[in-house]
Amino acid sequence: MLSGWLVFILLGRLAIYVVMQIPLPKSLAKIEMIKKLHDCDMCFGVWVYSILAGFLQIDILELLGFWYVPLVSEILVGIVTSFLVHIFIIGWKAKFDVVVV
Repeated sequence: MLSGWLVFILLGRLAIYVVMQIPLPKSLAKIEMIKKLHDCDMCFGVWVYSILAGFLQIDILELLGFWYVPLVSEILVGIVTSFLVHIFIIGWKAKFDVVVV
């Protein structure tokens, strides 16, 4: 169970990193909402992890004893996972980044 969750997190984070490295086309960069979504790893992570949860059928509500609710369960998994990964990344950077003054 835990190994599947870690693979899910790593696949999602890899997808987020790769897509954020690709520059947006000029036509999409003009749309402010899409530009903000592309530049924010947590915002983009919600979408990536929600879609990935749908494909891999990962359900966080089942672990908590609730029943499966289509689409709501995937979005909830995306929100929770994206937030936890974002907090982990912020902590990692705060601990190990080199600050040049």
